[in-house]
Parts: sequence; C-alpha cells; structure tokens
Amino acid sequence: MRRRLAMVASLATLATTAVVALSPLGLGKAAAKTRIFTTNHLNSNDTRGLVAWNGRLAAATTGGVVLADMPTGPFSKVTRSAAGLPSNQVLCAVSSPAGLLWIGTVDAGLARLRPDGTFPRTLTTFDGLPSARVQALYRTGDSIWVGTSGGVALFTENPANGQIALRRSDTSTSTAGGLISDDIRAIASLRDTVWCATGSGLSTFAAGAWVARGDLLATAANALLASGDTLWVGTPAGPRAYAGGALGAVGAGHFGQCLALGELGGTVFSGTSSSGVVYRRVAGIWSATGAGLPTGKTQAFAIAPDGALWVGAETGLARYDAGSDTWAAYRSEGPLLDGPGSLPPGIERALADARGAWFVMGNASSPGNGGVVVHYDGTVWSALTSVNTGGNLQSAATFGLLSDRNGRLWLGHCCAGGADPPRTDRWDPATDTWDLPAMTDLYTFGLGPPGRVYGGGVEFGNGIYEFDETSAALLDSLTPANTAGGLGENELRAIAFDPSGRGWFALKSTGVDRWDGRGTAVHDDDDWAHFEVNFPDLRTTSLAVLSDSVVYVGTESGVAPLRNGLVDIPRKDAINALTGGGAVTSLAHDPRGVVWIGSAAGLIRLDHATGALERFTVADGLASDDVRALAWDESRRVLWVGTVNGISQVRPSDEGAPAFDDGAFAFPNPLGASSGPLRIGGLTGEAHGEVRDVSGALIRRFRVDPSSDAAWDLRRADGEPAPSGVYLIVLRDGARTRILRVAVVR
Repeated sequence: MRRRLAMVASLATLATTAVVALSPLGLGKAAAKTRIFTTNHLNSNDTRGLVAWNGRLAAATTGGVVLADMPTGPFSKVTRSAAGLPSNQVLCAVSSPAGLLWIGTVDAGLARLRPDGTFPRTLTTFDGLPSARVQALYRTGDSIWVGTSGGVALFTENPANGQIALRRSDTSTSTAGGLISDDIRAIASLRDTVWCATGSGLSTFAAGAWVARGDLLATAANALLASGDTLWVGTPAGPRAYAGGALGAVGAGHFGQCLALGELGGTVFSGTSSSGVVYRRVAGIWSATGAGLPTGKTQAFAIAPDGALWVGAETGLARYDAGSDTWAAYRSEGPLLDGPGSLPPGIERALADARGAWFVMGNASSPGNGGVVVHYDGTVWSALTSVNTGGNLQSAATFGLLSDRNGRLWLGHCCAGGADPPRTDRWDPATDTWDLPAMTDLYTFGLGPPGRVYGGGVEFGNGIYEFDETSAALLDSLTPANTAGGLGENELRAIAFDPSGRGWFALKSTGVDRWDGRGTAVHDDDDWAHFEVNFPDLRTTSLAVLSDSVVYVGTESGVAPLRNGLVDIPRKDAINALTGGGAVTSLAHDPRGVVWIGSAAGLIRLDHATGALERFTVADGLASDDVRALAWDESRRVLWVGTVNGISQVRPSDEGAPAFDDGAFAFPNPLGASSGPLRIGGLTGEAHGEVRDVSGALIRRFRVDPSSDAAWDLRRADGEPAPSGVYLIVLRDGARTRILRVAVVR
C-alpha cells in the first residue's frame, strides 16, 4: 500500500520549536578559518585583439591575455588577480610608448602590464574613461586613443618613466554629434586625421575637432586599417576602401561581414563572420585564403615580432604561411567551453571521478563542434564533441551527467518534444564504446542502490526512470500516476539517495519527495514523504544528502536545511542571508560534513557540525561570483566550481597551516626551451621566494601556492630569456626557508 506522509500542518506548528534545540548557536558568526587556493581554468581562445609586444604576440581573449613566444609558442596566460588584471574578459590590447601592454576589458576599464609581470593601477572612469568597457586601442607617437562603449579618450604616456596624462575625453553629446556614436569599435589614423569606426558610422578628428562622417557611412563599422593612402573600413557588407575623398563599394569576391582587417607586405586581409574564412585582396579581387584556420569568426589580425601574419578567431590563433597560402592553428590550454558567450551561460553540471573532472554545458555549443562535454585529467583538458565522436554524442543540449560504478559516463540531453526528442547517451571511456539507454529528455541522474541508476525527466518526459547500471536496460519508472501521487510531479531537478537507500527527488516547482521502495519491485508497499513547509521557495535546484536524517535542498530563493524531516530555520536564515535570497544553483559536500553552496552571490562553505559559514568570491580568486555547478573530488581534496566566466579548481586549507615542508620540490628539472614555467610541488599553503643565480644575485621574486605553482617563466627581470646555468630557488614561509637548485638548458 502506497503511503504519502503529509508533513504540512503538523510541521508548520512544530518547526520553530523543534529546530531550536537542533541548531548550533552563533550561526554565521564564526570567524573564518578556511583559506582557498584557486586555479582558474579558462577558455582563452576566443580572441578579440592581437598585438606584438615585448618580443611576443599578445592576444586579448575572453579568458584573459595569452602571450605567445615566437615563432609558435609556448603559450602562457595572464588572468585576473587581486593586484593584476582586473577582469578576464578582454577585448583589445596595444603596446604603449613606455613598453607596457595596455589591455582593454569588458567591465573593469584599462589595465597596464609591465614586462616584469606587474601591473600599475587600473585606469577607470575615475581617470577619464567614458566607460569601463574598453573596445579599441590605438597608438600614435606618445599618445594612445581609447575607444569605449561610452565614447573616446586620449592619453599620453612618457616613454621614459611611463607617467600618463589624460588629454581629452569625448562623447557624442560633448562633441555635439561630431562623434557620431559613443560605441567606438576601431580607431586608425590616415595622415593627420584620426578616424573612429562606431556602431553608427564614421567620425574624424583633426585640428582639435570631431566631425561626423555620416556622408560616407552612417551604418555600423567594425574595423579600420590605414594602408598607404587608403583607409579600409570593415562593414557588415564587407571591406570598403576610402581614397580620394570617397568610400568605395565592396570589391568583387568578398562575401559576408568584415570584422577585422590586417596587412602583410602590402596585401590586405579581411576577417569575416563566416566560420574559418579569411579573404585576401590581390589585383583588386578578394579571394578566400587556404586551409587551416580555426573554426568560428575571425576577429583580429597582427604582425608578430618575427614578421608573420597571425589571426585571432573564436576558437584559437593561426599563423599564416604566405608561400603555401595555408594557416597553422594554435590553441592555448584550457576547456573547449567554460561558460562565457552563451545565453544562458554554459556549465550546467559538474562531477569528479577517478579520471578527473567533467562538465556539461547545457545549451552552449562550440563553433564547428556541436554539443560539448569537457574533461580535465589533472594535466590536460580534452572534450567530447558531436564531431570528434562521429555523432555518438548527440548535438542536442546536454544537462544530465553521471559517472556510474562501472566507470561509464551517462549523458542526458533535453529538452524538446516531437517525433525525435533528445536522447540519452552512455560512454565507456575504457573501451570507447557508446550505447543508448532507452529514455529521452533526461535532465538529471542519481546513483541509486547497487546496480541501479535513476534518471529524472522534464515536461516532455514522465517522471523518474530506473535503469540497470550495467546493461542500461529500463527496469521501471516512477510517475505521479503509478505512485498514486507519491511522486508530486513529472519534472525533476535533482536525484540523490541516502545511506538507507531512500531516494530524494527535487521537483521543479513543488518541493522535495522522498521514496522508500523497500527493496521490492512492486509499488504497493512503497513509502513516500513530501517536504515543502518552511522552504524559501518550492522551485528546487539541487540536493546534498549527508545522512539519513540530514539533507540540504537548493532552491530558487536559497537553501532549505532538513534535519529529521524538519527545516532548520535558524540555519536556513543564516545561509540565505549570505546568498541574499537568490537562487542556489548547486550543492556539494565532502565526507567531513562540509557543505558547499553555489549561488550568484559566490561560493559558500558551511561546516555542518559547527554551523560556521564562510563566503568566497572573485576577491578570493574565483573565476566569477556567479556559481553554476559544483563537484567535490575527495581523492584530490579539490572542489570544482563551474561559473559563468570559467572553471575554478579550489583547494581549501586551514588558515595558518605551514606552506611547505622538506618534501617541497621544483619541477621540471632540468628546464629546456619548451619546458614551460618552473613550478613548485609539495605546497600546502602560500609561499614566497626568489630565483637567484649561483652568485646570489636576484633574478625574480615569486609567490606560489597549491593551485598557483608556477614560480618562474625562465626570464630575467627585463623580460629577456635567462641564460643556461644553475639557479637557486629560495622558498620562504615566515621563518621557514628551503633552497632548491634547478638547471636551465638552452
């Protein structure tokens, strides 16, 4: 006989008194005792700007700045940090008169990188920028023009000491329309005139005055290039040449938008919105260049320090070989997708298993790849895509993710009806074999008692499906109809099981159901309970089951902590004060009773035993405050955090723990030209130190921790490569010192 335990009126009267005795005192008031060390894994291949700088090629990407040594790498990254780059969302860069790299960000103004890796103060609207979104940078002499989404500014920089001065800051309003639009997309100069490409056409600046040139072009312009006596203008219709006072038509052979313009040896190149297409102009005719370009739009050009032409595309960089008319593509290390650029932002779920961390991207897809599942094995990022699996991974949106006890990966696609709904894929990495569990439109999975996997559907499905873990055969289902209302609705958001084998089901809009199948295949003796009283919201998102009696429920308006079937109201209020009452997107927990809570207000750590709460944000190193997916990796003692701006690998540590012991080591050793940076292993906290030569002379200072272990890029303080030889690595943590020796072999 099915039973639905109605905990409504009785809980409403008992909850307040019942939870007081169960809740620890001082919730939310305990002093923070945890420090997190974070490595951010970013897709740094969506390139928006390119420039030669300090003997390297600098790429402005949506995952920070990528620096490429010549001729073809290695590649290193500069990403957001408290005293450095203020944002990972970067749109443009330019080499300054004093040799700094000026970097325009989406939301944090203008950063400036010195050759030694340090940053002076970021320039913002306080310093005269019309907007914090910097979209274009252009240098002429000792001046730098800065184009923003709110107008244009002009700075000068002293080449000797790097001191800057604001010369002017202009908007369409302040120039009485002379600046035709505040949306500045590109800047160039032709003879004594500065040109701006804007979202509404062209403007010029000469003799101290702006003039709108709507007579030439009164629609959007994306790019500018001065070549000889000609100004090339990239427009949605293609590139157009301005010469002799007139703007010509798009030349023959070019199709589609022109997003970027470049030049090599007098030949003009056009980057387009068509995937993997770049045109070059020869004898007045445009023709597509040869093979090898990355997929997606082409968004930037630059001549590298070695004289080669490079392009930046949505999915990486490419170097042009003019002799063969071909491109060689390059990608920097990182996830194929990591969140930015999709609406809604990517990463839906995360999990950790013996093979590393896995992430599914919901509705996000990668240009030329279709659906994507990304994986990190601790060293290298890889991806399963619709293309590289030959269609075995369906290109439909992927939401469900589970690693079963046999090592197989279950992938649920959704959400659509019709004759061919999104399916379920299962992959065995050990044998690289795929099969298709029977049901469709699965949004979430849960690992049940031994031998069982459960899948939860959406509005196009019919509740919960029970699968054989080995064969993937469909064994049973739980629906509102066949459970006599025990299951409250068909649409699921999360599934988890407690140690007693009872299933906890987070429902889309009606709270949580608990199911005890009593170990039988029939439903007549099933035991159901429903929980909703004192929830902050009945729209649930996630579950963390700590024991038979303790369950945390994520909702669209915060967390509901359940203890013995009752909501712990003081604990709920303390947690939700930190989330600001916003949605909790994901929950995870470790065996020590620490609950991790993902929200738009950051990452929250709750010690279940003491009730101590701590919140971590971008100020603590996270890629973003907007957390979407969490997974605890017990074998590595790492929390994986998927955000809207990348993936954070978080290593918690007790405050005050020693940073290293006698087991600390430097690797690789010896170091060659292609070894990458020198790293420090065996760290348990933050350490500082120096690189010195054998005479004791200081080469470089560094800071390292368990997640940021790169200590030295094998360069001297002036940015030049360090010569071959033996170097001393001095580690310091308060009074503790350890000296290591490494060899550099050129």
